Amino acid sequence: MVSPQEFWIILGLAVVISLLLGGGAVYFLLPLLEKETSDTPPKPTKKENAKTTDRIRKMFQLITDLTVTMNYSRVLEKSLDAAVLALRLSDLNTERLISAVLLFSEDETTAPELVVAYARGLPRPDMNTRVPGVAGLLGRVIETGDPQMTDEMGADPELKSYIAFRACASGYCLPLRAGLDTFGVLLFGHPERNYFTEDAKELIGTVGHQAQLAMANAHLFSELKAERDQIIKVQSEAQRRLARALHDGPTQQVAAIPMQISRARHLLNRDVNAAAELLYQTEELARRTSQQIRHMLFTLRPLVLESEGLIAALNSMAEKTRETFGQNVIVETDTALVEQLEMNTQTVIFTIAEEAVNNARKHAQAEHIWVKVQRLQEDLAFLEIEDDGKGFLVEDVMGNYDDRGSLGMLNMRERAELVQGVFHIKSVPGEGTQIQVVLPLTPDAADRLRLI
Repeated sequence: MVSPQEFWIILGLAVVISLLLGGGAVYFLLPLLEKETSDTPPKPTKKENAKTTDRIRKMFQLITDLTVTMNYSRVLEKSLDAAVLALRLSDLNTERLISAVLLFSEDETTAPELVVAYARGLPRPDMNTRVPGVAGLLGRVIETGDPQMTDEMGADPELKSYIAFRACASGYCLPLRAGLDTFGVLLFGHPERNYFTEDAKELIGTVGHQAQLAMANAHLFSELKAERDQIIKVQSEAQRRLARALHDGPTQQVAAIPMQISRARHLLNRDVNAAAELLYQTEELARRTSQQIRHMLFTLRPLVLESEGLIAALNSMAEKTRETFGQNVIVETDTALVEQLEMNTQTVIFTIAEEAVNNARKHAQAEHIWVKVQRLQEDLAFLEIEDDGKGFLVEDVMGNYDDRGSLGMLNMRERAELVQGVFHIKSVPGEGTQIQVVLPLTPDAADRLRLI
């Protein structure tokens, strides 16, 4: 029999060398594993050696899958399989072993409960059983964040809710954690008392640790994928907005210019003064069109933001908005704070401010729009876009976004979240609108904002 310590040393070597050699090292090490088992009395038969080799091969494959899979659900399922197989390799009988992954529900409308995500040996009714995870074995594990064992599993105040665990004497439970938060547990039960020896707990603990690393990788991959999808969505929305703006503005005006020139040409022989007036109007139309196009180019890529920074970009945006649309925009900034901001954060602040100013210009009928970038606390920055327009009911606007063509409010919120900020809208009909964003300047500040 291979001891747990020897098994993990050999398997660890197999994994490391496999990664270096492209996945084939485990087969190179199989003769060593077979020799290890053959040197341990009593001497195994060839059939037993082949069985052990097959189990080790399967174990290696499971560990490899845990390492490389980016699918959260597959990680949970394979974690149970790896733990059971590891126990078999240590010659423990797993026929009556019951195992389950319990995760806290994501339903924010009710109190958090542990639900069965995956299980081996649970009957169908148990798959729908929920427990709060505040008492007994589960409560101790979640409160302490450490693995716990019980020899009275059938009498456990919460686990007895599961039909299968009522027949179990021994129970062993490990927390699944991300940072300081416990998001679920790995739970094992067996009818035999004292089934979970120190060696068994060590094997399960090692698999559980590997599972946590794999789940962290899967979660990170999921976040990266969500951010990628969000970037694609934002780009698509920007393209749609540009197409609408071009269609409703410069395109219509550019089409009108040759028509007016043609009219002026026909008027030259009949009424010179009327032709001159029409040419003057055409000149003004061309000038306004040029201003709108320059404003759109500035919105798409504000080069001044890259070359001179956030303050210059906000002032330029305010000036172009006044020149192009006659909208009064007042910018107030804390120079010392802005110099402290990373370029990525400055870009997000500008993008949100530009979006909010455009929304206010189009819909608020405001006389003034204020853009303020100030320090809220030593490690918190504060962006506020305020107008004295007609205001609106936030619930009504946010509630029918699925039916609207523009996603401006959601885009602003999601951009703030990309830099770990907190986004808030306050508006009352007849009293104007305030859009506020709190942005962290340090990792500790970001952690505090997550709790809000």
